[in-house]
Amino acid sequence: MFEYIKGNLTEIDAAKAIIDVNNIGYKIFIPPSVYNDLSSSINEEIKLYISFIVKEDSQKLYGFISKIQKDIFEMLISVSGVGAKTAVLLIGHLDVENLHIAVANADVRLISKVPGIGKKTAERLIIELRDKFKILDSKLFTQENKNHSSSASDAINALMSLGYNVMQAQRAVKEVLKDKSEKVELSNLITLALKAL
Repeated sequence: MFEYIKGNLTEIDAAKAIIDVNNIGYKIFIPPSVYNDLSSSINEEIKLYISFIVKEDSQKLYGFISKIQKDIFEMLISVSGVGAKTAVLLIGHLDVENLHIAVANADVRLISKVPGIGKKTAERLIIELRDKFKILDSKLFTQENKNHSSSASDAINALMSLGYNVMQAQRAVKEVLKDKSEKVELSNLITLALKAL
């Protein structure tokens, strides 16, 4: 029904954003990562891609910065036992690339670090999403990102073992890899990521 909503951001917190479109305020549920991206955009025009979820007792709008986030959210809620709330948490704690990497590498540990996701749910996500995610490869990854995918996942796990949370770890690893086209050795990647924290 809705593809996106464009309007003035009047209010935002870690769970929702209110967007004014022609004097109608739309309450849109968002992942924490969207809050991080938009928290400084109050009273500015923004655009969120929308997934409209209708249930017996509620109708809710879920908003995302990019169409690929929205597509992945809709894939996640198609997995048995994963509702909209869990899907929003997953996207909020693992960015699109790292979620894709975790599924491709069957990284149960990384996925189960997301609050509310246990080992069994993580395993089910990996099994059910692996084939669906293959069709996203061309949208998500350039060749250099593919070169980094395994070492990025290992580096994130290593940083989490040192006590950093998943969002801090993936932000640091992403920062290190953003300008690298060659494969980076894991030990070097961890060292550089620690410096970026």
